Amino acid sequence: MRPLTICLALLLNSGVGTLSESAGANDSGSAAAKVKETTGPLRLLRTIELPGIEGDFDHFGVDLKGGRLFLTAEDHSSVEVFDLKTGKHIHSINGLKTPHYVRFLPEQNKLLVVDGGVGEVKFLKGDNYEPIDSAKLLLDADSSAFDTPTGYLYTVNGGKDTGNMDYSTIAITDTKADKHLGDIRINSPQVEAIALEKSGPRIFVNGRAHSQVAVVDREKRALVATWPISGGQNNVPMALDEPHHRLFLVTLTNPQFTVLDTVDGKQIASLPSSGGADDMFFDAARKRICVSTREGFIMVYGQNDPDNYELMAKVPSAAGGMTSIFVPELNRFYVAVSCQDGPKLGQKSRKYRFLITVTAPMRQQGGEIGSA
Repeated sequence: MRPLTICLALLLNSGVGTLSESAGANDSGSAAAKVKETTGPLRLLRTIELPGIEGDFDHFGVDLKGGRLFLTAEDHSSVEVFDLKTGKHIHSINGLKTPHYVRFLPEQNKLLVVDGGVGEVKFLKGDNYEPIDSAKLLLDADSSAFDTPTGYLYTVNGGKDTGNMDYSTIAITDTKADKHLGDIRINSPQVEAIALEKSGPRIFVNGRAHSQVAVVDREKRALVATWPISGGQNNVPMALDEPHHRLFLVTLTNPQFTVLDTVDGKQIASLPSSGGADDMFFDAARKRICVSTREGFIMVYGQNDPDNYELMAKVPSAAGGMTSIFVPELNRFYVAVSCQDGPKLGQKSRKYRFLITVTAPMRQQGGEIGSA
């Protein structure tokens, strides 16, 4: 098997593209990952080698003006920095334990990293990545959502991996003052993705342990509702279509793409998904939802209208390709892929990583790129 290469693919006039074949190899020369050729709503732009990085990735972050892409390598205890357009590796930020969430704050020229291994939000200088300050959280701090108007960061933490707690919390951090402001209790020992409502005070949280969505009022700092999920269990990724009052999520057990009405929590639709879904994004311009999975597929769903959905494509990426981000301003969807050294997906003995950059072509009727 040939070593991993940078691949370019054709963009077809019909509004669909091609994922070209690519392969990776580990130190012994055996196959590490493969991207198969297919036709669908995505096309492969290039692949980027990431040698020497071990363990799982978790989340991406973007600096649009500075042209940087950040990727948390949670098991490698680093944040990797890339050129946003070319994919070239620029820098490794070390001195972390288990980085999960990363976000660049351009107004403050500050990079914040949620480090679950020590239970902190770390604040770094945006140019040279030198430490500035930190705010204390509980251990296992992970998925986060940022409220731009207030500068508040909402982070899920606690739970079963923090001294076997039977509940979790949403920690509130003032990123302007670098200060922990308080916590909102969620009666679930395992919570995952989190989404903020812009037109109101609600926070939606995937309560994975009980296969439900917790609804929180961030002004009252209180849980106000829980919505059960049917048809699947262990809901992990989440995305929000706020104008149409729709919440999207995917379950791990009996993998299902599920749509909820955010007015009353009613389940609107459900479609099959792929195993190990970890990230998902709503492309508002095209009315598409992209889901990256550990099983090695990018699931692309189309929103025909707020009540009707279809599976547009099951695009092969590579086994371990569960971490992703959609950058609507660049019309690009980035996927971080973990290569295998053995039969078990997700094992920490992997020693070779690469990044896949794909894009979603414009719909035939055109239109501007938008974000959820």
